[in-house]
Amino acid sequence: MKRTLILTVLLLAGQPCLAQDNTFPSKEEISELAHKADEKVTNFEQAIRTAKPFLTEDRFKTDMDAASTAHLLISTMNKNGPSAYALVALVITLDDVVVDAGLSSQDILRAGLSAASTGKAVSMDSLGSVITLNTAATACSDISELIGHATLRLILVEERALEQATKK
Repeated sequence: MKRTLILTVLLLAGQPCLAQDNTFPSKEEISELAHKADEKVTNFEQAIRTAKPFLTEDRFKTDMDAASTAHLLISTMNKNGPSAYALVALVITLDDVVVDAGLSSQDILRAGLSAASTGKAVSMDSLGSVITLNTAATACSDISELIGHATLRLILVEERALEQATKK
């Protein structure tokens, strides 16, 4: 989380790279990205529910809370319209979802290794849930990156507009 905050500050304070487009992202583009993010978070929730038998109650609750927060941010943004603040908050929350998926996967794998080291069988269902969690995490990471790029374009255009307004 700390790294995400530092990265976000650096990205917001830094100069845009040449690959970034200078065009303002349309409301439709942001809406489509938010819709895709909502789908990816729903897939994460399904993966967590599948993994629930292999997780502690606290871990399960933390993961579901992260998903719930992402859905709430998306719903609020759809209602109030996109802003740089809302988009950055969504990117950070999607990052939390990705981290949570990784932590849950580690917990499941750790339990499997512990069982195997004592001669017990490792549940194939638990290993399948790790694959499902990793797939959901990758999808959330990918959409988060796309939202991040759109956010940087939005911020760049807004900064240029502010520069022009202050030069007058």
